[in-house]
Amino acid sequence: MNDAFAATAHSSMSERDILAGILAASTDACWCMEFDEPIDLTMPDSEVIRQVFENGPRWRFCNDAMAQLYMLGPHEDLNARPVSEIFPRNAQNEQFVQNLLSNGFEVNGAPALDRRYDGVEIHVENDVRAHIDGGRLIRMFGIVRNVSKHYRREADLSAQLSAAHQLISLLPDAILGFDARGVILISSAAGDHLLGRPADALIGEVAGDVINAAWGTSAKSLVHALQDGIAGSSGRIATGDPGIDWHIERRVPVADRDLAGVLVLRPGGFDG
Repeated sequence: MNDAFAATAHSSMSERDILAGILAASTDACWCMEFDEPIDLTMPDSEVIRQVFENGPRWRFCNDAMAQLYMLGPHEDLNARPVSEIFPRNAQNEQFVQNLLSNGFEVNGAPALDRRYDGVEIHVENDVRAHIDGGRLIRMFGIVRNVSKHYRREADLSAQLSAAHQLISLLPDAILGFDARGVILISSAAGDHLLGRPADALIGEVAGDVINAAWGTSAKSLVHALQDGIAGSSGRIATGDPGIDWHIERRVPVADRDLAGVLVLRPGGFDG
């Protein structure tokens, strides 16, 4: 019996060693957090959130990729560092815990705002699971990815659209800027006026649908051009004398939400 028990323990220990080796060698940033005092999940959400940050969270395991992600010094051990150094209590991380709580601590891509050891805050996403026993959170573990570049890209796109919107508001032509799906991202004041809409009411609508609703079959060629993405296409909407000339300028979009094309509408014609 003793020999059998020893063999089983040796086999189990070997499996743990293998698993630890796999995690240590992974290029994904892996972590496991435990608490000096388990979190009572039967309490109100606000109390659970407080406990997560105050009940002695500590690292049970962090691999080298985790230390590299947070730019820890080369001869320092992340597992010996306080959790709060990179996972501080802030509004975003409280929402992170709320997200975990609302989803039973089984979440993929949960956003958080962490701090690297060089003092830089980074937006991250975590795939998280947990060990819960009798309504108490013992530990949670997961994989974390740095997604700050995506947040910066979103901010850059927003700034570009804001600048473009301010610029076209000064132009006398009716202008609609749209993305790769034909969804309107920008409309000039003249465009709002020509289509009989309040300021910014066109944002989020499909350009082809808006044109069709405004002028029906007389704008059939324009609607087709918007749907087919014909580069440099132009034509006239026969709404009576003198009609409305239109021209589409397109470029290859980087992403669906990029400005992919611009429609210019001018009552009376471009030569008028």
